[in-house]
Amino acid sequence: MKIRFFFGTLVLALLSAISVKAQDERGIFVEGVASYASTHYKNYAVLTPAVGYQFNDRWAAGFKVGFDTGDLAYVTYTPFARFSFLTGSAFRMFVEGKLNFATRDVEGGQCAYQEAGFSLGASYAVCPHLRLMAQYLFLGWSSDDYKGGAWLGKHADFGLDANVRRFQLGLQFLF
Repeated sequence: MKIRFFFGTLVLALLSAISVKAQDERGIFVEGVASYASTHYKNYAVLTPAVGYQFNDRWAAGFKVGFDTGDLAYVTYTPFARFSFLTGSAFRMFVEGKLNFATRDVEGGQCAYQEAGFSLGASYAVCPHLRLMAQYLFLGWSSDDYKGGAWLGKHADFGLDANVRRFQLGLQFLF
């Protein structure tokens, strides 16, 4: 009986905390995201600035450009849409749908691959206009021939990528 009362009280407290919003969150935002990547012979960083629009506390859309600092030096262009499915006054969890178009210059032309899928993420409001962001995992389709590391479904075009390069940390500033 006490356990049911405790869990019932906990659920009501969580629901009331989730429904309370401290401010109206709409407007243009800029993000700066960085991730660490590793191959068998080299470590490198991926730097990804982004710009977008926050429509309400649940929906946002934008565009990212990722720059690999490694030997392959891919540039990734990514339009995205983000849906927050758990929103509190400061904490937010989201899923991001994205299309990745990656290219790099090689001798005699360009090398490219495309991806379409989803990533999971969370953010925390440090102050009213600044959020700390984190993203990880990629579930979806990829035409990339190299699916190393923690790619589940390496011999198929659809899979789950849990490589360390998919873990991203950054900041979001909302105007």
